[in-house]
Amino acid sequence: MQLETLKGIVPAVLATLGPQEAVYCEHGIMLYKDPTVGVGRKTIKSGGMFGALKRETVGGIPFFLAEFVGPGSVAFSRDGVGEIREIELAPGEVLDVAEGSLLCAENRIPYDMFYVSGTHRPGRMVGFWMDRLTGPGWVALHGFGNIISMSLAPGEKMTCDYGALLWKSASVQAKSLNLPFGGGLLGKLESYEVLELIGPGKVALQSVDPKKPHS
Repeated sequence: MQLETLKGIVPAVLATLGPQEAVYCEHGIMLYKDPTVGVGRKTIKSGGMFGALKRETVGGIPFFLAEFVGPGSVAFSRDGVGEIREIELAPGEVLDVAEGSLLCAENRIPYDMFYVSGTHRPGRMVGFWMDRLTGPGWVALHGFGNIISMSLAPGEKMTCDYGALLWKSASVQAKSLNLPFGGGLLGKLESYEVLELIGPGKVALQSVDPKKPHS
């Protein structure tokens, strides 16, 4: 399988598949494909039917994946301004990807998911889902806006907006916390929810939150 980024204001990725080679993605992001490329359904088994239903109702993410089988080429796009990264995962390497960011992954990469809980304060009652991908194999990710990559040392911490996280190493912890505006009761009441990331591991951020409206 070969991946090629089709650059532009709204980028896409082109996957060229040999016979019986396959990729999977979220349903509904295919841009175009060769007639020779077959289309199927890949069921998400993690969490069972209840877990899949929770992901659909809380996160708005389909509870099955689309699968494309070669030979031929197929292109995927997130229909948004940004950048694409093609990442080759080593055997056993685990990558956690924010919901709505995966363009495609080789079919040999096991797929799982987990939920990052929110602080349940008014204004941000729930958390978000992350895809968990385990190598070896290639994946393509879409970052909205610009992608900023960094590495965190063991125990090193940083805070970011919920929508800023694009992907992280599985070794990086992610938890929600409330960031107050100054001290006292008023500062706590006016606090807002952020994400704290704790190393070690790699982190990539996106400069645009895809869930916020933009003019």
